[in-house]
Amino acid sequence: MINRIKQHYTTLRTGIAQSDRATFRRHLILLALTIFTVFLAGTNFSSRTTAADKYADAAVYALALMAVLLGYSITRYVQARSYGLYAELPLFIPMPLFSPFGTFGVFTKTAHIGVHTHALFDVAFWPPVVSFVLSLAMLFAGTHFSEIVPGNAQFENPLALVGIARLLKEIPLGYDLAVHPLLAAGWAGLFFTAINLFPVGNLSGGQIAYTLFGRRQRDIAYVFLAALFVLALYYPMWFGFVLGFIYLGVDHPELRQVRNPLFFDMTQQTTRQPLDRRRQWLAAICAVIFVLSFTVRPFSATGEKVGERPPAQLAPPEGFEAPPGPKTPQPGETPGEENSI
Repeated sequence: MINRIKQHYTTLRTGIAQSDRATFRRHLILLALTIFTVFLAGTNFSSRTTAADKYADAAVYALALMAVLLGYSITRYVQARSYGLYAELPLFIPMPLFSPFGTFGVFTKTAHIGVHTHALFDVAFWPPVVSFVLSLAMLFAGTHFSEIVPGNAQFENPLALVGIARLLKEIPLGYDLAVHPLLAAGWAGLFFTAINLFPVGNLSGGQIAYTLFGRRQRDIAYVFLAALFVLALYYPMWFGFVLGFIYLGVDHPELRQVRNPLFFDMTQQTTRQPLDRRRQWLAAICAVIFVLSFTVRPFSATGEKVGERPPAQLAPPEGFEAPPGPKTPQPGETPGEENSI
């Protein structure tokens, strides 16, 4: 285990050293900007009042979410270079206004020539698994530290968070968790994990579908986008994802090169061979991870600040009788002692 960690560290260090200065500087600037915008977004996930406390919560949120994103991107980068694939340094995307999390995630571009499908599957499989495990750790810690308060749900929770909340807390009807920064970071990590598992293009899900089904990956991607389009009729945010995926490419880059010789991108060529039974089971695990991480309406309430949520209108329990109020004096009656101040 230690030798493997040392090997991965050497691969990462060698890759950084081999990148040109302009590319390294550009990626480093985007990483710094992403940390800053994520920190700013973290102030929205603090229910404390003083500026120092809000900044402390924002720092916790930023560190936790960046750990999830770095875990995904570094795993993909190291896996690709370990198999001899071309891989660019992780490209972080800062987004201070249009994303409630302060970022649109991270992108690590890879290309392959002559590798077998087993290597392509391993490069696509491990990054979302790492980000999912890190997100679960954030959710467990965030749920543990979150208090139960009267209020409406801040998020539409994925199944993973619902299970963790039921395991660690007893939340009555009409109550919700006061979202801890670690809980918000874990929720965002699950969201980005689910996006990366979409069976589209060069995403991890698209690569896994391509290694499993070959040319049929394109049909699977279009069926998935059609379902996403139907969801967009009820929740318009998904329209942006549908349009973005159509623009960037629905099918795997290798299929686009075969279908369109004028497609200018890094050459993709795989030595196809059926996946073994173990990797087929691992692909099923990725499907389970997607189901546990995906939410239909992820941003239904994330634009609100945690400290500004309206309290829920709670119904009284059965058999509850309100205590008698103060006696109202009748006309001509002298107020009794019980009504005096």
